[in-house]
Amino acid sequence: MANETKDSSRSLLRLLFWEGLAFAGLLHLRQHPLADSSWSLNFFYNALFFLAAYPLLYVYRWTLAGGCLGMILWPLSFPLSWGLGVSAYLWVAYAFLAAGSPYYNMMIHHPAMLGVLFLFVYFPLIQPLWGISKKYQPLGALFWIFLFSGLGGFLGYLLGQFVDRRYGGSFAGGNRFLLWLALILIGTAVGALAARRRRE
Repeated sequence: MANETKDSSRSLLRLLFWEGLAFAGLLHLRQHPLADSSWSLNFFYNALFFLAAYPLLYVYRWTLAGGCLGMILWPLSFPLSWGLGVSAYLWVAYAFLAAGSPYYNMMIHHPAMLGVLFLFVYFPLIQPLWGISKKYQPLGALFWIFLFSGLGGFLGYLLGQFVDRRYGGSFAGGNRFLLWLALILIGTAVGALAARRRRE
């Protein structure tokens, strides 16, 4: 019983942390120089969606899933889960924009290809980090997932650097950044999956 109370408290803290961070992100993007552009409006509506959808799915996962109300809301959990995947993609794109990274342009101009690759990062890494995966991951497990994901992403970056130096001439313009970003996403996904398998 004590462990359940501790887990519930820790779960609530995780919910409040990500909601607070999303609210801070919403305030930040309203002050961004590109706040009047169409993509910044996409980020704005995405932030509003996240602030509403994330706690709903979170509460469903850890409070309502076993009850009658949970069965009623069960069909809603699927579009919420996938919708938050799109939201995560947009949050990452905005983080690149705020950091002035050239990867931002790749993410908004190649959403189909990178979106498919991003799914392999969202489910094994971001969902457990947000606490909305089907199995709740404690902080210790998250540490290893994050560590392996970071290592995999870094190796993907190094591989992108090697391929760019060796075969960069065959990639025109921004496609070189697209290749790098794709390899980083693949490396991150492989690292997250390796960390999950390590615990099983």
